[in-house]
Amino acid sequence: ITVMPNDVPPIKGIETAPFAGISLIVTNAEKDPAEFEVLTEKGEKTGLRTTRQAWSKELVEAVAMELARQGASVRIGAPFTLSLAVPEITFDQTKEFIRFRVKASVTLSTGWSKNYEGIAESSLNAMEPGAAMMDRLAGLALAESVKAIVGDAEVLAQLRSKQEPRPLAVPPLEQQGASAAKAPSTH
Repeated sequence: ITVMPNDVPPIKGIETAPFAGISLIVTNAEKDPAEFEVLTEKGEKTGLRTTRQAWSKELVEAVAMELARQGASVRIGAPFTLSLAVPEITFDQTKEFIRFRVKASVTLSTGWSKNYEGIAESSLNAMEPGAAMMDRLAGLALAESVKAIVGDAEVLAQLRSKQEPRPLAVPPLEQQGASAAKAPSTH
């Protein structure tokens, strides 16, 4: 079975714009397009196959959309790059549940980096076809990674500390009128 994350839902509950004034581009740092077998956390074979590059692409799109939703200017040519990769994907199944665990790697163009984790699980009692449930859970695991990345105050602090100061919007003295150019008389 090939597993591909789909429908990474947006983060709920964050309605402010903490990333306002931050300009960046979000890129996929995962370069390996090869399909591989997803293992359990113990390193056992699962029979599931996927590509890290496809998962990273979904993560990039979800993080970029969430940052933009929270006020960031996500654009080509931005002064900073936030690069994402998914170095590890695991899948576990017991008699009661199935679970995806995703490790996401974040690196800023300033050199700062940190790893995050997203976990999604579902009861085996769910009345959903196997492949559809796997793809949905994969998307939910990525959504949890997005929530961890975008919700981390350290990410915001790193981006804020690296933004270039913006000049004040004060018109030149000649546009402010002659009285502003001369000090008032105190006679």
